[in-house]
Amino acid sequence: MEKIKLGNTEVGTKDKCMFFAEIGAMYESLQDMKKLIRLCKKAGADAVKIQTFKAENLALPGSEFTLENGQTISQFDFFKQYEISAKVHKILFKYAEEIGIMMFSTPSHVEDVELLEKLGTPFYKTGSDDLTNLPFLKYIGKKNKPVILSTGMSTLSEIETAIHTVQRTGNDQIILMQCTTSYPSSPENANLKVIQTLKNTFGLPVGYSDHVPGSLPSVLAAAMGACVVEKHMTLDRKLKRPDYEVSAEPDELHQIIQQIRMIPVLKGSGIKSIAPSEKKWRRNARKSLVASKNIKKGELFTENNISIMRPGSGIHPGHLEFVLGRKALKNIPKHQMISKDMF
Repeated sequence: MEKIKLGNTEVGTKDKCMFFAEIGAMYESLQDMKKLIRLCKKAGADAVKIQTFKAENLALPGSEFTLENGQTISQFDFFKQYEISAKVHKILFKYAEEIGIMMFSTPSHVEDVELLEKLGTPFYKTGSDDLTNLPFLKYIGKKNKPVILSTGMSTLSEIETAIHTVQRTGNDQIILMQCTTSYPSSPENANLKVIQTLKNTFGLPVGYSDHVPGSLPSVLAAAMGACVVEKHMTLDRKLKRPDYEVSAEPDELHQIIQQIRMIPVLKGSGIKSIAPSEKKWRRNARKSLVASKNIKKGELFTENNISIMRPGSGIHPGHLEFVLGRKALKNIPKHQMISKDMF
């Protein structure tokens, strides 16, 4: 499995999962975009991602989206409304640097790439819409920075072609992202097992871009070996900003990240051993041989006068057969733990 360095963090290593908070395009005011970045940092995200595009470079006038609810909207008008200017890009990247969180973006055109190069983006993530845009992938690959390829709407053959296109530029720093291009995506379309399929097929690190409402898919993806998990974030779903149905609010984002951080801790070493915290329980919760009634000296030990009860500081229940049939050497009161000097 290839190890890829994203900023100062290596991914592709066992049990290491980075978390990216996706805040999208200019869905908020500049001050609220800064607030989102602060909240991403506070929640423990490794990086925050935005979207870099110009409507005139991305969609033809008259092109349309058909949303999950059946509503049709103009692609060009949508992108024009939410595009982030070069000036605001600079402000956001600078602000992220000031507060100590990594920022990167998904470009949609070579002009976007050049802007992000000037801003010092540490790596690139391409959208699923560009997986088959081979000239664009070639252009990004030549920047010799890690490339994260979203694989929504694609076949294994298309993914293979995209990988080879980037590799032919001399750039082998590639991460794949299992993704379902729906907003929101239904749980049955998440198909998290594809994470392992992509790993086995291409031998590359694989992450997950989560478009399913709720926290479980992100956490489960990390548990299933995703090296990166990306989740949209919003200040408040009630505001109904774009992608709000798949977005986590600040407290939810924090909870998701904390749960992902716990996964390697919960998995442990795989070595079955007695945990330090279990030692007192072995003594107190395990069981011993105990007199179930008053036993007179000379009486034989039988299953009728011996019980197995807590604690475990006496004779192990596994030695019952050894004790049965022996004579008691002294009177033993009911509930007295059997000891070796009694037979």
